[in-house]
Amino acid sequence: VYVQKAVLDMAHSIHSLRTCSLNLSPEAIAKNRYSVCLQYHIGNCKGPCVGLQGEEDYRRSVGMVASLLRGDTRDTMRYLKEKMSEASEAMRFEEAAQYKKRIEILTSYQSKSVVVSNTLTNMDVFSLVTDEDAAFCNFMRIADGAVVNSFTVELKPGLEDTPRDVLTYAIGTIAERLSGKLSREVIVPFPPSGSLWENVAFTVPQRGDKLRLLELSERNARLYRLEKLKQIEIKDPARHTNRILSTLQRELRLSVPPRHIECFDNSNLQGTNPVASCVVFRDGKPSRKEYRHFNIKTVVGANDFASMEEVIGRRYSRLLAEGAELPELIVVDGGKGQLRFAYETLQRLGLEHKIAIVGLAKRIEEIVLPYSDTRIVLDRHSNALHLIQRLRDEAHRFAITHHRALRSKASVASRLDTVAGVGENRRRAILKHFKTVEALKAATAD
Repeated sequence: VYVQKAVLDMAHSIHSLRTCSLNLSPEAIAKNRYSVCLQYHIGNCKGPCVGLQGEEDYRRSVGMVASLLRGDTRDTMRYLKEKMSEASEAMRFEEAAQYKKRIEILTSYQSKSVVVSNTLTNMDVFSLVTDEDAAFCNFMRIADGAVVNSFTVELKPGLEDTPRDVLTYAIGTIAERLSGKLSREVIVPFPPSGSLWENVAFTVPQRGDKLRLLELSERNARLYRLEKLKQIEIKDPARHTNRILSTLQRELRLSVPPRHIECFDNSNLQGTNPVASCVVFRDGKPSRKEYRHFNIKTVVGANDFASMEEVIGRRYSRLLAEGAELPELIVVDGGKGQLRFAYETLQRLGLEHKIAIVGLAKRIEEIVLPYSDTRIVLDRHSNALHLIQRLRDEAHRFAITHHRALRSKASVASRLDTVAGVGENRRRAILKHFKTVEALKAATAD
């Protein structure tokens, strides 16, 4: 809004268009029904109401303002320089100084435009970012290598609309805003449907400055989408959560939105004190009262595969025995190996068709499926991926915290074993009271 107001103020200061709504028909002017107002006296209007500015000159000014609003400053610059020269030659130096001031205003406006290329001249750029229930099309107009106009529109495509159909509709909608005019060359991510625009060449860039322009436009669309999502999250948190879970359902090919998710992670240090954690998210948020720690009982040494098998078996055997609610989705922090052991455990429990399970590969954040070699790569800007990453990080944090506590407790116990006169009961009491080596070291003799 601030930028739009600044452009309008700049256009008005250069072209001195009237701000009144008087009927300026030739008959009304001829009858001398009007008189000039304060705007005329302070130089903001040329007095068309009393015939001091002709209709042709006024229409030319309106046309140049329209060009300015579309980002084209050339006509206005040419007009101002002509008028300044005429006034200077006629020795109307005060009038020439006014035109020079307006040229400086226009030059300042041009210098604030974002220069994106010294080699590209005039073209339009369209990009498209789609969501589960919306699409965002960004438009940029390039004039003399600079971005002179840019905005993003939100669209609500139909269920059967393809991205190509949505882009075609978006270009038509934006072209209407621009009085039906597009540049001769238009940069797009893929060709639009049909041939609705004559004398317009659509280019799908593969490299160079044009590709960078398209990427810039896509970033603008993603930023606009992100701001819209933030507004939704603030105004309607439930809708925001439903949106994320619906995306996760679609991307992971689930039968229902995963409102109840459980994530598992193992932790050990060279095979010592092996533990695992289970964190629970409901409606996209942590349910910390349902978090669980597991001390690995049947596995000796560092064997993440067998540890995952034990933990999954213990967790869901108990839920089945208690008749408790099962999650819609299990996330295993690990690749294909850990996922296979976890999935086979679900099969033995008869739960492989009741609970979906996926693994999150550590290095490149790929989603691994238990029954397919296909790997799912979620958009790194996606809130669905951020939810999966948050689950993984929370499970890792919870496991590490428990593992450190066990190591510290074991360290205290081993230190006490070397102290003469400290028996089993006293050792247990000291462990219960001090818990860590640091607390024990800090204690006084008393």
